[in-house]
Amino acid sequence: MVKESEVVRIREILEQYPKGLTIEDVSQKLGLNRGTAAKYLNLLVVSGQAEMRSLGPAKLFSLSHRVPLSQMLSFSSDLIMILDDDLFIQQVNDALLRFFKLERETIIGTQITHSPLAQHMTSHHLEIIAEAMEGEEKELEEDIDIGGKPRTFRMKLLPLVFDQGNKGLGIIFEETSRWKDYQQDLEGRIKEPPEELVIANKELEEKLQEHKKIEKALQESEEKYRALVENMRDVIFTLNDHGTITYISPVIRQVTAYEPMELLGRQLQDFIYKDDIMSFIKGMEHGRSGTTEPFEFRILGKDGTPRWVQTSGRALYRNEVMSGYHGILMNIQERKRSEDALRRAAKQIILLNSITRHDVLNGLTKLLGYLGVARAQTKNKKITEIFDRQQEVIKTIQQQISFTRDYQNIGLQPPRWTNVAESIRAAASSVDLRKISLKSDISNIEIFADDLIEKVFSNLITNSIEHGGHVSAIRFSGEKRKRALVIVCEDDGIGIPQGKKELIFEHTRSGRISYGLFFSQEVLAITGLTIQETGTEGTGARFEILVPEGAYRTL
Repeated sequence: MVKESEVVRIREILEQYPKGLTIEDVSQKLGLNRGTAAKYLNLLVVSGQAEMRSLGPAKLFSLSHRVPLSQMLSFSSDLIMILDDDLFIQQVNDALLRFFKLERETIIGTQITHSPLAQHMTSHHLEIIAEAMEGEEKELEEDIDIGGKPRTFRMKLLPLVFDQGNKGLGIIFEETSRWKDYQQDLEGRIKEPPEELVIANKELEEKLQEHKKIEKALQESEEKYRALVENMRDVIFTLNDHGTITYISPVIRQVTAYEPMELLGRQLQDFIYKDDIMSFIKGMEHGRSGTTEPFEFRILGKDGTPRWVQTSGRALYRNEVMSGYHGILMNIQERKRSEDALRRAAKQIILLNSITRHDVLNGLTKLLGYLGVARAQTKNKKITEIFDRQQEVIKTIQQQISFTRDYQNIGLQPPRWTNVAESIRAAASSVDLRKISLKSDISNIEIFADDLIEKVFSNLITNSIEHGGHVSAIRFSGEKRKRALVIVCEDDGIGIPQGKKELIFEHTRSGRISYGLFFSQEVLAITGLTIQETGTEGTGARFEILVPEGAYRTL
């Protein structure tokens, strides 16, 4: 049994963490056991209120920006129920609850055979449901007992596939009892005397007028559904049996910049990135054979830029012959960008940990060696010198451990769009500039970078202060170079000799450990940014950060 209050609590905690939470996170934050948290999270995914994505072995759940399935079902006056492959009720609409006089909490999450609806179901009904669950779409009329009185319904059973690939079943009940009664009444009236036939015709005319009103209401309902589809975040499309686009929703503009009319009548395959054509063909073949598992590929925008999308759907049949394909396209470009950045971050973390651990072990080995010598050389004048060396080693170790402590979270947070001007201001406020003036000419620019980008700017400022000699001014500026953006940090100090420009980015220089520029280079590399020093010795240092196309945007 589902507790609506628990569903509300989980939605509220997911709203506080838009980047997503794992089942364990939700369990700990709300004091639920892990099984209960998993149950409610999966229920939210099935109903369209939440989305799930995999990050390594973990599953991250976040609130969906799509229109929830429960809201869409509420537009229909028919009775609608959605089951999963184990016959557990995942969703019902308000019309069904009102008809059977039920509360949502008493029915959602229960198996249909043990639910309040079981009293209205026979073994014959359950057999029909089991057959439809195997992929056989059905439409039939059945009598269902309601309060001891049989009532006739037209039942539509539609096999479904949820976002996670699990099978499901949608059941639509349309009551036809009133129309059958009316038909029988009319047939009886035809046999009545002619004077009463006039009255029957008048009633029929009234019924026809009522039918026209119903028809108009259906048309208005269809317009509402169309508006809903056209404003959904995901793209809905339909292909014929030759792969030609016969319908595509207007959201395609946001993904490719194409207008829907520019795509109608053309092959969808013509807009697939060339390296992904084979995987697209295989995915469509699986979809036409009945497999509805989502697959990913890159679709070309109007400017030729590929963008990652994910599609899922099913084959369409007419008279048991496949007549096309109906599917949904989800824009997963940002997700792919984040996943790639996180993978690169993990690689950089492994590298940094390896180097730091190696340096710490070397320092400890030296310290142990000097201590051994100190013990052996009592009353020796060199003891003071040995202790001095020990002190230097200890300071080095402290520096290394401090580095590990300060930067242990590198790459753990997903990259995000960051305002460059605000990051530079924050970086400058964390550094003692002494009497040095700092100016930034960058405004209204955001870059897609790791969360530690502010530390990169801080390191560049600190490097100028500590190694620039007579620096009196530091300036940040931005310039376009072909399709890329170049962020420049320059000072008026002594500059860097030509032969040492590459060495400054190493973690050890001239026997001294210096992590600042080495760390900055690694942080930038997480999202594909690069840095180099291009200044002239004697006129000042000049660092250029190259931001490729797609990794920056203008506000």
